[in-house]
Amino acid sequence: MVFDNLMGLYALLAVVPFILIYLIRPKSFERVIPSLMFIMEEKNKFRKASFLRKLLRNLLFIIQLLVILLLALSVAAPYLEIPHTVMVRNNIIVIDVSASMGVRDGMGTRLSKGVSKAKDNLGFRNTVILAENTPVIILEDASSGETLGLLDKLTPRATSTNLGDAILLASDLLGEKKGIVTVISDFISTEGADILMVKRELASKGNTVNFIDVSNEAENIAITDLFVDKDEITVEIKNYMETDEEFKVSLSKGNSKVSEKELKLLGGSKEKIIFDTLDGVSKISLDVNDDLLVDNSAYISSPEKPIIEVLLIANDPDKNKIRSVLNVLDVELEIREPPIVNAYNIDHDIVFVSDFKKDLFVPTDFVDLRKYADKGGIVVIGGQEDLMDVDTKGLLPVSIVSLEEKSTAICADIIGTIFPKDPYSDEPCFNTVSKYLKGNAHNDSVTLVSANVDETPIIVSMKKDLGEVIYYGVIDQYSGFYSDPFYPIFWNNLINYLMKTEDIRDYNYPGGKMVVVNEQEVKTPTSKLTTSKILLDESGIYEFDKKKIAVNLINEKESDVNRENIELKAALQEFSEEKVKDVDDLKLEIPLLVAALVMLFLEFIYIKRRGDL
Repeated sequence: MVFDNLMGLYALLAVVPFILIYLIRPKSFERVIPSLMFIMEEKNKFRKASFLRKLLRNLLFIIQLLVILLLALSVAAPYLEIPHTVMVRNNIIVIDVSASMGVRDGMGTRLSKGVSKAKDNLGFRNTVILAENTPVIILEDASSGETLGLLDKLTPRATSTNLGDAILLASDLLGEKKGIVTVISDFISTEGADILMVKRELASKGNTVNFIDVSNEAENIAITDLFVDKDEITVEIKNYMETDEEFKVSLSKGNSKVSEKELKLLGGSKEKIIFDTLDGVSKISLDVNDDLLVDNSAYISSPEKPIIEVLLIANDPDKNKIRSVLNVLDVELEIREPPIVNAYNIDHDIVFVSDFKKDLFVPTDFVDLRKYADKGGIVVIGGQEDLMDVDTKGLLPVSIVSLEEKSTAICADIIGTIFPKDPYSDEPCFNTVSKYLKGNAHNDSVTLVSANVDETPIIVSMKKDLGEVIYYGVIDQYSGFYSDPFYPIFWNNLINYLMKTEDIRDYNYPGGKMVVVNEQEVKTPTSKLTTSKILLDESGIYEFDKKKIAVNLINEKESDVNRENIELKAALQEFSEEKVKDVDDLKLEIPLLVAALVMLFLEFIYIKRRGDL
């Protein structure tokens, strides 16, 4: 017992006079009492009564002595230092549910083993944090019964591991309070804050931090990378085992196997294979028997490819550079040569006007093209030397001033869908021209490319009521652009931009990504929920925004289920031997005062029964 107020112990001196008062006895005296014989006859009775009176007198002494002792001790403000783990009040369990926790371990998995360990470390009130790549609180300040029910429902997620941030979240939840944090994992941490540093920070505040390692030896072959475009799927596969392995890799759609390839991988090596991209949802599978299933397959989602109908209006189309590109792009192409244009009869998605002879082009055709654009059509007008002499009926988004016969670089003004960041953010000037049409862009137009020498707009976009007109001012015969590898990519990007064609990359995500949508019913691979935020942490197909989204574990580090950090493992052993305790001060003033009051009440009852009151 420890005292906050040692001076209060002087109150115990009150016991001394109290005892002295009891020791002082009144002087005896003799008195002659009649009926002496009666007294002698009742001698035995008096002896018994005297004994009882002494006992009762001693009981009263004990009660009063206890009252004095209790009151005196309460003045000294005593308290007890009680060492204990504070699991009862603030118990937080951080449990790793990343993909590697799905590794088979005997009849179960690493996660099922971890759940068993978590049940052994429950307190009266519990908080559970899931360590995915983004930590998630799934239960806060719950009873043991609630926690047990939830732990039994946990499954491994298709994400990487972020233990450090999960432990930091536990620290934030504790705040100034002290608690016990139990971290259960295979400790294959692939991202986030340093685990050991966070552990030391928590322990320095007087918290108990227990690390429970549930790792085991395992064998794995995994899909570690996946690149999907509209034509091909490139799959990277790695053999984490020391032995060479032969197995089959298949591409299927629904229940039908579309393609199958045999692969031999040396121990510790990886290799890429290619499949054709299928419309809709498809799946790539490895025919292997290893200890981790989630990375043995990958889902692919591809939007249905629309048929883009394109009309090219050009004279001598065989020499037209744009036609050469359109022939290799995924479009349905029709060619009309002026003067037979029939612009009043156009129902195509995009119309290209390029390298036409102005004397053969009927002026009213530009009127019809303008009406086509106003109703939602898309018109692309290519540059040519005599374009400034052509009356396009206000269709062009630029006013051409002159034909400049000098060389200049042409540079992308807007980096994005058409001119991607890589490589144009570092070097936007992508080609040179020896002749160009000098002019000014109209109001409400957007300049995509301009001449470096005088900022003349070269490629310009402008809305026309419901439609859009693109001015492509590069005169191909005076530029090397048409021989550049980016030339077909540019036209493909432009067509996709104009047609608002969805990027296949928006249909395929790695596990762990957070997506914000308008609140709606979302179908996950295992359930349905109404939400506006979706954590894509399951392998399979999600359905929202009228799309089917494929989610896969694509993480080379997470699939390395035997990866071992020697320094971390040594530290885990050290921390497992630490016995960090919390010490509570159990204040005793109030209990002592209550006990004193109880004793006074007992004294009152005793005196009342004795007849002194």
